[in-house]
Amino acid sequence: MKRFGMAVIGLGVVGRRMLEQASASAGLSVVSAWDQSPAVRSAAAADFPGLPMAASAADAIERLDVDVVYVAVPPLAHAELVRRAVAAGKAIFCEKPLGVDVAESEALVAEVEASGLPQAVNFPFASSAAVDALRRTIADPAFGLCAIEVRVRFHEWPRAWQAGATWLSRADQGGFTREVLSHFVWLVHRLRGGFELRGAAAAWPPRPAGASETAVAVALDCAGVPATVSGIVGGAAPDRIEARFVGARDERVLSDWYRLEILDAESPAGRPHPGLPADPRTAAYQRQLEQLHALLSGAPHTLPSFAEALAVQRGVEAILTPRGRDQ
Repeated sequence: MKRFGMAVIGLGVVGRRMLEQASASAGLSVVSAWDQSPAVRSAAAADFPGLPMAASAADAIERLDVDVVYVAVPPLAHAELVRRAVAAGKAIFCEKPLGVDVAESEALVAEVEASGLPQAVNFPFASSAAVDALRRTIADPAFGLCAIEVRVRFHEWPRAWQAGATWLSRADQGGFTREVLSHFVWLVHRLRGGFELRGAAAAWPPRPAGASETAVAVALDCAGVPATVSGIVGGAAPDRIEARFVGARDERVLSDWYRLEILDAESPAGRPHPGLPADPRTAAYQRQLEQLHALLSGAPHTLPSFAEALAVQRGVEAILTPRGRDQ
């Protein structure tokens, strides 16, 4: 198997996760890394001995042994780094959301597609065994998919393990709609072949100024199947992340990202879907790297394209700019 070299730009939570997962990959190795924060670079170097730290983002991207650039920085910096990778002739694997400004992302997608370089955006559901099982189920006419319901709730935002990513608390590029609900907008887009926004409402706290949203409620038409998407921050209840796919006689519930349950007359409280990995999180991340290797090899793969990510971004930004919000 050919081994491809990766540059990891951004060494926060998701960048470090990539370092961990790539260390177990047979087809990818991290050959350069960089973060704009000296403290973050020092911490990563200490925690990952031998990590080849570059002097700048340009140095990390332009190394001859780099085949693909993983862009793991906050959204407002995506476009600049993606364009650097394109200029260097490197494949791109970009974190979601693709961006915040839709017009800028439209121009970026056009440039990336015109380059002919391999490109993908990181929506991990694309590599999930649970989502594969869900896709097969709802594609069966006997299931009779009639509605989709997505609900998320957070005790606090950002979550405690995201405390260092202060940008997540700001409306200009953060918030749980872009960070979490975008995954489910992508999911219904992939499973149903698209969606139309039928209505949206969002709320922001009066202070501090520029803080991200605290509640959203959304109605979608997913190729004839109605869907509701809602989220809220606050309260003492445990965090909740789930999507329900309602059939004629039973349901499938996707929760905690990688868990799929069957709800029916036999198991109204739910039972695990059979045949899924014992460690679904690790399995999904390793499969993602296998799909990235396939992309780089010119083979079929399941990773989302920049064009798919743009469709999701259009929907997400429309949710966050509902009629009546002060601009």
